[in-house]
Amino acid sequence: MPAYLVRLIKNRDIVGIFTADDEIDLELAVDECTDVPGCEYVELPDGGIMWTSPAIAVPLEQLPQENPDDEDEEIEFPDFPWPAASFSERWFDVVYGFADVEWTPFVPDAPQEPEPEPEPKPMGPGQVVPRRRRR
Repeated sequence: MPAYLVRLIKNRDIVGIFTADDEIDLELAVDECTDVPGCEYVELPDGGIMWTSPAIAVPLEQLPQENPDDEDEEIEFPDFPWPAASFSERWFDVVYGFADVEWTPFVPDAPQEPEPEPEPKPMGPGQVVPRRRRR
């Protein structure tokens, strides 16, 4: 199953890395987090996400089963050590633009949302200008 890097077209912000059997499944996965017509994707080469530092113990404790009668109780998951992770060299090159790849928009020629107008800045304190009196 191939892995894909997906980003927004208008500002090239990374949406995520997804695996999917085909473009339709990829669209369904991306649709969970953003509008698909505003995105483009590229298939990633062999590689992955790895930890180059010494092994990190990830507690994989048995989590309590969800109780349908207790909807208010939240299950707490252990932290996963993502800050220590890095991309393999080939994925790094694609993510940071060092690889010569062709991005494919999900919807060719889709109109992109324009950048919002900047918020007007509040005016500073006023200055009183004395008026000259008429004679």
